[in-house]
Amino acid sequence: MPFEIDDATRSLLQEVLKRSCGIIHCNNSALWMTDGDFLIPVLGFGPHAEQFIGNYSHPLGEGIISMVHASGQPFCENNIQANPQHSSKLDQQLGIQTDAMVATPVVSKGEIVGAITCVHTSPAGEAAITHSFQASDMAELEFTAALTGRLLDSIR
Repeated sequence: MPFEIDDATRSLLQEVLKRSCGIIHCNNSALWMTDGDFLIPVLGFGPHAEQFIGNYSHPLGEGIISMVHASGQPFCENNIQANPQHSSKLDQQLGIQTDAMVATPVVSKGEIVGAITCVHTSPAGEAAITHSFQASDMAELEFTAALTGRLLDSIR
């Protein structure tokens, strides 16, 4: 990782993610940070977070989170399985399927350093859960990303 997150900042970021999940009504969120050619999940909230935080790296050239990171633009997809840009590598590792996703870049000191994702999931092979994201959810996640960027500014 390009910089270390101290324990106090990590705890505060975890609370920010948890708060955002509550407002968005989503059980899964992650903060992904760039590390070379990968996005690494460094913090997460939700039932699967402990299974992939620190145990997964996502290639920067694959998937929607990489697109968000590269473009600097937020993204919302309520039918993720129909989107050819979706990478299912993490889903396969966790035995789930992502049904909907909202993602936004994280900017610190003027550069994109990662992304935040919120996802609705269901067990692999089951019918998709009918939860979807709204414009207000995107706005909340953009606010969360701005807070995250400011917190990261203070430790860089």
